[in-house]
Amino acid sequence: MPFRAADVVRRDPDVVRRVLVRAVLPVALAVLLLLPDLLGLDRHLPFAVFTALRPALTVAAAALLVGVVAVRRRRLQRPGVVGLAGVAAVVAVAAGLVVPRAVPVAAPPPGGTPLTVLEFNAFEGRADVDVLASVVRRERPDLVVLPEAGERFRGRVAALLPEYRSWTNVPARAADVRGITVLASPRAGDVTARTISDAPGSPTDTRYPWAEITGGILGPVRLGAVHVVSIVPEWISYWPGELAQMQRWCGAGPALVVGDFNATPDHSAFRAGTRGCTDAATERGESLTGSWFAGVPRALGAQIDHVLMTGGPQAREVTVMDVPGSDHRALLARLTL
Repeated sequence: MPFRAADVVRRDPDVVRRVLVRAVLPVALAVLLLLPDLLGLDRHLPFAVFTALRPALTVAAAALLVGVVAVRRRRLQRPGVVGLAGVAAVVAVAAGLVVPRAVPVAAPPPGGTPLTVLEFNAFEGRADVDVLASVVRRERPDLVVLPEAGERFRGRVAALLPEYRSWTNVPARAADVRGITVLASPRAGDVTARTISDAPGSPTDTRYPWAEITGGILGPVRLGAVHVVSIVPEWISYWPGELAQMQRWCGAGPALVVGDFNATPDHSAFRAGTRGCTDAATERGESLTGSWFAGVPRALGAQIDHVLMTGGPQAREVTVMDVPGSDHRALLARLTL
């Protein structure tokens, strides 16, 4: 007698419920948690947060999967086996998207002009300027990009680093959170900076002003200093559009883009906006080290601070560093122009 699914359902009315609960639902939840960007959901909350935490969530999901199999392997029925197999497939896809970012590419060849860039979100100007100054003295970056640092913070750090030229892109009355401060070492030469702040409501408007650094050691390379809005309810509608504006640099190199992007390479909006650019941390296998939130272990955070490159610059070394007083960690990138 031929098998018919309808007959099974009539004999056992609970079969559909068991299949849904034990097979379909776990796979659907795994997809929503680990792969929302593949469905176009990661431009909305809470899926944007899930996507930012995909590396840690993938490890957690894999551990949970192994635990369930170990505890229930003798009691699993067919719907449960199907569900676990489906979840395993989702975890494998997520891992395939994450793991390559921990593998460095070949180091750049010798030669070229070395350039060291330090990026650090000063957390509304609350970061410890003494420790930051000691980091700068020790590492000797050519350029320092400090989101959430206006004139008040610029003045404090400049007093500790008189050999560095400094500039901020907001007026003195503006709150530190709105500004980006840039420091330039004597080695950086005659670099100049301009504010990028387009008219409110225009297609290229951003909630915080950005900046562009040119000249000196950079030669033909333009450096965009950016602070993209956070993925919080009142800002997320602007977030994809601000990431799309990275094309002013990534689509027209040679250029560097440095700052707090509030996004990771797992976000589809980040990948679209930065098309044409390479992430320095990804090149050096450091892309899975969390730069935010600094209050949790690095493996549990998200790297939302970036140094992006296009049109020639290459990464030699990238280090994530702790600096007290901020909810971010600093990113030190040693590059070759």
